[in-house]
Amino acid sequence: MSGRRICMVVNNLDVGGLEKVVLSLLEGLEDAGHEPHLVCLKGAGQMFDAVRLAPARRLVLSDTGRWQLGSRSVSLGALWQLGRFLRERRIEVVHSHNAAPLVYAGLARLLTWPRPRHVYSEHNQLYSASPTALSRFRHYVRLADWVVPVSHDLRAALERQVRRLPPMTVIHNGIDGRRFSSRSVAADRAALGLTEENFVFGTCVVLSRQKGLPYLLEAAGTVLAAEPRCRFWVAGDGPLRTELEQRVADAGLGERFRLLGHREDVPALLSAFDAYVLPSLWEGLPLALLEALAMGKPIVCTSVGGNPEVVQHGVHGLLVPPANPLALSEALLALLHDADLRRAMSVANRERFESSFSVQAMVSAHLSLYEQLCQGLTP
Repeated sequence: MSGRRICMVVNNLDVGGLEKVVLSLLEGLEDAGHEPHLVCLKGAGQMFDAVRLAPARRLVLSDTGRWQLGSRSVSLGALWQLGRFLRERRIEVVHSHNAAPLVYAGLARLLTWPRPRHVYSEHNQLYSASPTALSRFRHYVRLADWVVPVSHDLRAALERQVRRLPPMTVIHNGIDGRRFSSRSVAADRAALGLTEENFVFGTCVVLSRQKGLPYLLEAAGTVLAAEPRCRFWVAGDGPLRTELEQRVADAGLGERFRLLGHREDVPALLSAFDAYVLPSLWEGLPLALLEALAMGKPIVCTSVGGNPEVVQHGVHGLLVPPANPLALSEALLALLHDADLRRAMSVANRERFESSFSVQAMVSAHLSLYEQLCQGLTP
């Protein structure tokens, strides 16, 4: 495969797992000698400055809504600009992420010839879709030639809830592990003011309902009552921040449960954690778990979405039911009290990352799919 012109279409590049995946794909395609392009429908987003594409291969639009397509309001101006961009850049594959990009990319490619192939990635929106949104999606998904769920669980959910699906290929997310290797744990902990006595359960997430943080806060109260040396650190920002701050204050946990806000030093934070916690209510295939694997951190997470495809219970971490603070606290205490298990998980997790979740594996799988679609083959 040489020099394919591929365009990613997203809402924007605000901070999130989907957006990090798109950035990794853009960089991986560029490094492999292809011509990646990017279209943001709703402004640039906080991570847009990380895009290293030439200006001619980037397009930022404003999806203001002018035309009713069924129940969705579509901006005719944005749709026309996207179609012109695909036509002028001679795009061969347009790859959309999430519902609005699915609709815009699916319609805009009809405005160009030769018509690019359309790949749609389902990251996790299906899990939280309302009945109305799901009904719409059943129609919109037919605009794609091929669907890429990021986990086998998502594929099964699509097959259960959507009729007349396009063909599908599961491609797991991947990350660049170089950011999370060769760090000094002792130096990172010292820089963050931690002592050997402190045992830190940490997480780096968007502060949203999806991440189940109120259940972590409740579980933390139980853990801290039994083990005062523990600390809980939550890095990230989001719509639940004010509510969580009030809950922490009401629980009287003080500095033992810290909301750190948005951080640029995530690798250093992960290095300082003794274990990683992800109490999500739903997930696709979260990059946070892949970062914890790469760093060799034992994991406690909920058994939702693609999490069990990353974490084998008792080998890479402990799985618990969602929205169950009692089960979560018991798992946290079990991991805290078993140093041998933590050491074994640390080794297993590094091996698991290298074999299954590197950015190279993710990019290679996408390139194979793109090439076969361009050649008119069945992947």
